[in-house]
Amino acid sequence: MPLVTAEFMRDWGKYTHGSPLYAELAEVVAEDPELLRVMNRIGHLPPPNLMFGAVQSMLMDGSDGDLATHYRSIVDDPAPPHGVGPKFRSFVLAHEEEIVEMGNTRYTQTNECRRCVALLPMVSMAEFRAFHLIDVGTSAGLNLGLDRYGYRYGDQEWNPGGEPLLLAESRGVAPELVEVEVLSRTGLDLNPIDPADESDRRWLDALIWPEHVERRARLRSALDMVASLDIDFVAGDALETLPNAMDGLPIGDPAVVMSSFTLNQFDAAQRDRLDSIVSGARSARPIHRVSMGELLDESDGWADLVVDDGNGALTVGRAHPHGEWIELYR
Repeated sequence: MPLVTAEFMRDWGKYTHGSPLYAELAEVVAEDPELLRVMNRIGHLPPPNLMFGAVQSMLMDGSDGDLATHYRSIVDDPAPPHGVGPKFRSFVLAHEEEIVEMGNTRYTQTNECRRCVALLPMVSMAEFRAFHLIDVGTSAGLNLGLDRYGYRYGDQEWNPGGEPLLLAESRGVAPELVEVEVLSRTGLDLNPIDPADESDRRWLDALIWPEHVERRARLRSALDMVASLDIDFVAGDALETLPNAMDGLPIGDPAVVMSSFTLNQFDAAQRDRLDSIVSGARSARPIHRVSMGELLDESDGWADLVVDDGNGALTVGRAHPHGEWIELYR
């Protein structure tokens, strides 16, 4: 893995998206060889997210009240980011082994249930209304609860009593939403996260940036709801587990295979392998594929939306990566 350099950290800091604290800490790390050394001991990707998440997780457990005063996730009226550098440096060097251990055993499995504002309209494009739902790269399975959330696109509502209520701006063609019945829910992931496990929940919470209060509230509400669902979490490489997951469904029953911000991490050979698996499985059942974020434009802040019912992939729109808005083309 390439070394994290000062230049890398400054580039990373450009995409801190509404977190003045993390923008400041990116510069703090960039200027400090010792902090860069600690970050480079983290083998999982991306190291900045894992280091900052590990620190926030420890602060949430009460590890350092002084540094915690800068975190909106912990105090209602946080101290300004300016001046946080010495406190952060002291904390990281004092807890280096714990931070590195967490960074090398955890993953950046962020879940944003508001991405379902883009996934649900694509699922509604299927020719069938009842189906088995399979999520590739599921993390804690939040997307598998897409039929249980409430939605509001401007004046348009769907399941308004669902919790949490997901709000999105509709910039293109209005979504055509239909009632659906999810026959079963399967989540595939290298390292599935149990939505009912307190340690796993705290880690997902810690991956959310400190100032993102509404996003944190949505996560906690969604985890509560998803923990009540009957989800079959399957650990392992999705290219190995997906065939068995589909073979285990009743023959002839329709399926939706869904992914969000997973295929953009696959290389060309892995994407081809996934295409081949789904194509082969269509001999036993109709399959509707739904994908968000195969193509991600970080500079303009959007992710593509793609569906495939067996007649070829079709880009049907784009959306904000965290579901703030959706633009459907048809």
